[in-house]
Amino acid sequence: MKAEARSGARSLPRRRKPSLVARARPFWILLLVVAALLVWAGIWLARSPWFRVSNVTIDVPAGSPVSRDRVSAVAAIAPDANIWLLDTGGIARRIEAIPYVDRATISRSQFPHPALDIAIAVRSPSACVSAGGQDVTIDATARVLQAGCAAPALPSIEAGNVAVPAPGGSIVDGEITGLLADARILADARLDIRRLSRDRWGGLDAVDATGVTLEFGDDADLAKKAALVQPVRNGIGTRRPIRAIDLRAPKTPTVEFR
Repeated sequence: MKAEARSGARSLPRRRKPSLVARARPFWILLLVVAALLVWAGIWLARSPWFRVSNVTIDVPAGSPVSRDRVSAVAAIAPDANIWLLDTGGIARRIEAIPYVDRATISRSQFPHPALDIAIAVRSPSACVSAGGQDVTIDATARVLQAGCAAPALPSIEAGNVAVPAPGGSIVDGEITGLLADARILADARLDIRRLSRDRWGGLDAVDATGVTLEFGDDADLAKKAALVQPVRNGIGTRRPIRAIDLRAPKTPTVEFR
Protein backbone atom coordinates (compact mmCIF):
# COMPACT_ATOMS: atom_id res chain seq x y z
CA MET A 1 0.00 0.00 0.00
CA LYS A 2 2.85 2.38 0.87
CA ALA A 3 4.52 1.62 -2.48
CA GLU A 4 1.26 2.30 -4.31
CA ALA A 5 0.85 5.56 -2.41
CA ARG A 6 4.37 6.60 -3.33
CA SER A 7 3.74 5.65 -6.97
CA GLY A 8 0.57 7.72 -7.01
CA ALA A 9 2.41 10.65 -5.50
CA ARG A 10 5.05 10.50 -8.21
CA SER A 11 2.45 10.57 -10.96
CA LEU A 12 0.96 13.91 -9.86
CA PRO A 13 1.67 16.64 -12.54
CA ARG A 14 4.01 19.46 -11.55
CA ARG A 15 2.77 23.04 -11.62
CA ARG A 16 4.70 25.03 -14.23
CA LYS A 17 5.49 28.71 -13.92
CA PRO A 18 3.44 30.65 -16.53
CA SER A 19 5.48 32.18 -19.36
CA LEU A 20 5.81 35.89 -19.89
CA VAL A 21 3.54 35.70 -22.91
CA ALA A 22 0.89 33.88 -20.92
CA ARG A 23 1.05 36.43 -18.12
CA ALA A 24 0.86 39.35 -20.57
CA ARG A 25 -2.03 37.87 -22.58
CA PRO A 26 -4.79 39.36 -20.38
CA PHE A 27 -3.27 42.81 -20.91
CA TRP A 28 -2.63 42.70 -24.67
CA ILE A 29 -5.34 45.21 -25.46
CA LEU A 30 -3.89 47.63 -22.93
CA LEU A 31 -0.40 47.14 -24.41
CA LEU A 32 -1.68 47.87 -27.91
CA VAL A 33 -3.35 51.02 -26.67
CA VAL A 34 -0.13 52.18 -24.96
CA ALA A 35 1.92 51.45 -28.10
CA ALA A 36 -0.55 53.36 -30.26
CA LEU A 37 -0.43 56.30 -27.84
CA LEU A 38 3.38 56.34 -27.98
CA VAL A 39 3.35 56.34 -31.79
CA TRP A 40 0.79 59.12 -31.82
CA ALA A 41 2.84 61.13 -29.30
CA GLY A 42 5.97 60.71 -31.44
CA ILE A 43 4.17 61.90 -34.55
CA TRP A 44 2.67 64.84 -32.67
CA LEU A 45 6.05 65.89 -31.29
CA ALA A 46 7.65 65.60 -34.75
CA ARG A 47 4.99 67.93 -36.15
CA SER A 48 4.62 70.12 -33.11
CA PRO A 49 4.91 73.88 -33.68
CA TRP A 50 7.16 73.96 -30.61
CA PHE A 51 9.96 72.44 -32.72
CA ARG A 52 9.08 73.91 -36.10
CA VAL A 53 11.88 76.02 -37.63
CA SER A 54 10.79 79.63 -37.30
CA ASN A 55 13.94 81.37 -38.53
CA VAL A 56 16.93 80.53 -40.75
CA THR A 57 19.91 82.90 -40.63
CA ILE A 58 22.49 82.65 -43.43
CA ASP A 59 25.85 84.34 -42.93
CA VAL A 60 28.04 84.87 -46.00
CA PRO A 61 31.33 86.84 -46.12
CA ALA A 62 31.34 90.37 -47.53
CA GLY A 63 31.75 90.31 -51.28
CA SER A 64 31.02 86.59 -51.40
CA PRO A 65 30.50 85.11 -54.88
CA VAL A 66 27.81 82.92 -53.29
CA SER A 67 24.54 84.66 -52.43
CA ARG A 68 22.28 83.95 -49.46
CA ASP A 69 19.51 83.00 -51.89
CA ARG A 70 21.76 80.35 -53.46
CA VAL A 71 22.61 78.87 -50.07
CA SER A 72 18.94 78.90 -49.04
CA ALA A 73 17.86 77.15 -52.23
CA VAL A 74 20.51 74.44 -51.90
CA ALA A 75 19.85 73.93 -48.17
CA ALA A 76 16.19 73.18 -49.06
CA ILE A 77 14.80 73.49 -45.53
CA ALA A 78 11.04 72.88 -45.50
CA PRO A 79 8.99 75.55 -43.67
CA ASP A 80 7.37 72.93 -41.43
CA ALA A 81 10.63 71.07 -40.66
CA ASN A 82 11.33 69.92 -37.11
CA ILE A 83 14.50 71.64 -35.90
CA TRP A 84 15.79 68.49 -34.17
CA LEU A 85 15.01 66.09 -37.00
CA LEU A 86 16.94 68.04 -39.62
CA ASP A 87 19.93 66.24 -41.14
CA THR A 88 22.43 69.05 -40.60
CA GLY A 89 25.26 66.93 -42.01
CA GLY A 90 23.35 66.41 -45.25
CA ILE A 91 22.50 70.12 -45.44
CA ALA A 92 26.17 71.04 -44.99
CA ARG A 93 27.26 68.61 -47.71
CA ARG A 94 24.73 70.07 -50.16
CA ILE A 95 25.96 73.60 -49.48
CA GLU A 96 29.62 72.58 -49.73
CA ALA A 97 28.90 71.16 -53.19
CA ILE A 98 28.51 74.77 -54.39
CA PRO A 99 31.80 75.34 -56.24
CA TYR A 100 32.87 78.47 -54.35
CA VAL A 101 31.93 77.14 -50.88
CA ASP A 102 34.81 75.79 -48.82
CA ARG A 103 32.99 74.97 -45.58
CA ALA A 104 29.46 75.21 -44.19
CA THR A 105 28.83 75.40 -40.45
CA ILE A 106 25.32 74.76 -39.15
CA SER A 107 24.04 75.30 -35.61
CA ARG A 108 20.53 75.10 -34.18
CA SER A 109 18.80 76.48 -31.10
CA GLN A 110 15.42 75.98 -29.43
CA PHE A 111 14.93 79.17 -27.42
CA PRO A 112 13.34 81.64 -27.64
CA HIS A 113 12.19 80.15 -30.96
CA PRO A 114 13.51 77.21 -32.99
CA ALA A 115 16.20 78.68 -35.25
CA LEU A 116 18.90 77.49 -37.62
CA ASP A 117 22.14 79.39 -38.28
CA ILE A 118 24.16 78.67 -41.43
CA ALA A 119 27.61 80.20 -41.98
CA ILE A 120 29.83 79.58 -44.98
CA ALA A 121 33.49 80.11 -45.77
CA VAL A 122 34.29 80.68 -49.43
CA ARG A 123 37.21 79.66 -51.63
CA SER A 124 39.48 82.22 -53.26
CA PRO A 125 40.48 82.05 -56.93
CA SER A 126 44.18 81.25 -57.32
CA ALA A 127 44.64 80.85 -61.07
CA CYS A 128 42.96 80.36 -64.41
CA VAL A 129 43.60 77.20 -66.40
CA SER A 130 43.54 76.96 -70.18
CA ALA A 131 43.09 73.35 -71.25
CA GLY A 132 41.28 71.53 -74.03
CA GLY A 133 40.05 74.76 -75.62
CA GLN A 134 38.38 76.10 -72.48
CA ASP A 135 39.27 78.40 -69.59
CA VAL A 136 38.28 77.79 -65.97
CA THR A 137 39.08 79.38 -62.62
CA ILE A 138 40.57 77.21 -59.87
CA ASP A 139 41.50 77.66 -56.23
CA ALA A 140 44.73 76.64 -54.46
CA THR A 141 43.55 72.99 -54.30
CA ALA A 142 42.79 72.84 -58.06
CA ARG A 143 39.02 72.82 -57.45
CA VAL A 144 37.17 74.31 -60.42
CA LEU A 145 35.25 77.36 -59.21
CA GLN A 146 33.67 78.56 -62.45
CA ALA A 147 33.87 78.46 -66.21
CA GLY A 148 35.95 81.27 -67.68
CA CYS A 149 38.59 83.35 -65.92
CA ALA A 150 37.24 85.20 -62.88
CA ALA A 151 39.75 88.08 -63.14
CA PRO A 152 42.38 89.10 -65.68
CA ALA A 153 44.90 89.70 -62.88
CA LEU A 154 44.97 85.97 -62.01
CA PRO A 155 47.90 83.95 -63.35
CA SER A 156 46.93 81.81 -66.32
CA ILE A 157 48.23 78.24 -66.47
CA GLU A 158 48.56 76.61 -69.85
CA ALA A 159 47.67 72.96 -69.28
CA GLY A 160 47.46 71.47 -72.78
CA ASN A 161 44.86 68.70 -72.95
CA VAL A 162 44.41 68.11 -69.22
CA ALA A 163 40.88 66.88 -68.39
CA VAL A 164 38.87 69.67 -66.79
CA PRO A 165 35.76 68.73 -64.75
CA ALA A 166 32.64 70.81 -64.30
CA PRO A 167 32.65 73.52 -61.60
CA GLY A 168 32.75 71.87 -58.19
CA GLY A 169 35.11 69.10 -59.35
CA SER A 170 38.88 69.10 -58.97
CA ILE A 171 41.58 68.85 -61.62
CA VAL A 172 43.66 65.79 -60.81
CA ASP A 173 46.99 66.45 -62.49
CA GLY A 174 50.47 66.61 -61.01
CA GLU A 175 51.56 69.29 -63.47
CA ILE A 176 48.77 71.63 -62.38
CA THR A 177 49.63 71.00 -58.74
CA GLY A 178 53.26 71.86 -59.42
CA LEU A 179 52.44 75.05 -61.31
CA LEU A 180 50.09 76.18 -58.53
CA ALA A 181 52.93 75.71 -56.04
CA ASP A 182 55.23 77.73 -58.32
CA ALA A 183 52.60 80.49 -58.56
CA ARG A 184 52.50 80.74 -54.75
CA ILE A 185 56.30 81.03 -54.56
CA LEU A 186 56.32 83.80 -57.17
CA ALA A 187 53.49 85.61 -55.37
CA ASP A 188 55.47 85.42 -52.12
CA ALA A 189 58.37 87.04 -54.01
CA ARG A 190 55.96 89.86 -54.95
CA LEU A 191 56.08 89.10 -58.65
CA ASP A 192 52.86 89.98 -60.45
CA ILE A 193 52.53 86.97 -62.77
CA ARG A 194 50.01 86.72 -65.59
CA ARG A 195 50.93 83.42 -67.26
CA LEU A 196 52.74 80.21 -66.30
CA SER A 197 53.82 77.42 -68.61
CA ARG A 198 56.53 74.83 -69.26
CA ASP A 199 59.15 75.20 -71.95
CA ARG A 200 60.04 72.30 -74.21
CA TRP A 201 62.58 71.04 -71.68
CA GLY A 202 60.09 71.11 -68.81
CA GLY A 203 61.44 74.32 -67.28
CA LEU A 204 59.24 77.06 -65.88
CA ASP A 205 58.41 80.16 -67.93
CA ALA A 206 56.37 83.04 -66.55
CA VAL A 207 55.10 86.29 -68.00
CA ASP A 208 54.63 89.19 -65.58
CA ALA A 209 52.15 92.06 -65.67
CA THR A 210 54.50 94.20 -67.79
CA GLY A 211 54.75 91.49 -70.47
CA VAL A 212 58.32 90.47 -69.59
CA THR A 213 59.06 86.76 -69.93
CA LEU A 214 60.89 85.27 -66.93
CA GLU A 215 62.74 82.09 -67.83
CA PHE A 216 63.31 80.19 -64.58
CA GLY A 217 64.12 76.73 -65.91
CA ASP A 218 64.29 74.13 -63.14
CA ASP A 219 61.94 75.23 -60.36
CA ALA A 220 63.72 73.32 -57.58
CA ASP A 221 65.36 76.59 -56.44
CA LEU A 222 62.59 78.87 -57.67
CA ALA A 223 62.50 81.09 -54.58
CA LYS A 224 66.18 82.03 -55.01
CA LYS A 225 65.73 82.75 -58.71
CA ALA A 226 62.58 84.79 -58.09
CA ALA A 227 64.50 86.95 -55.60
CA LEU A 228 66.87 88.00 -58.43
CA VAL A 229 64.21 89.48 -60.71
CA GLN A 230 63.86 92.86 -59.04
CA PRO A 231 67.61 93.43 -58.56
CA VAL A 232 68.14 92.70 -62.29
CA ARG A 233 65.41 95.19 -63.16
CA ASN A 234 66.86 97.80 -60.82
CA GLY A 235 70.29 97.38 -62.39
CA ILE A 236 68.90 98.10 -65.87
CA GLY A 237 66.51 100.84 -64.90
CA THR A 238 64.13 102.24 -67.48
CA ARG A 239 66.67 103.02 -70.19
CA ARG A 240 65.72 100.10 -72.42
CA PRO A 241 62.54 98.02 -72.53
CA ILE A 242 63.05 94.40 -71.47
CA ARG A 243 61.70 91.47 -73.42
CA ALA A 244 62.92 88.61 -71.21
CA ILE A 245 65.10 87.80 -68.22
CA ASP A 246 66.84 84.43 -68.31
CA LEU A 247 67.40 83.09 -64.79
CA ARG A 248 68.12 79.48 -65.69
CA ALA A 249 71.74 80.07 -64.61
CA PRO A 250 71.08 82.20 -61.50
CA LYS A 251 74.72 83.15 -61.03
CA THR A 252 74.79 84.77 -64.49
CA PRO A 253 71.30 86.01 -65.40
CA THR A 254 70.94 87.45 -68.88
CA VAL A 255 68.58 90.05 -70.24
CA GLU A 256 66.99 90.26 -73.69
CA PHE A 257 65.85 93.70 -74.77
CA ARG A 258 63.02 94.58 -77.10
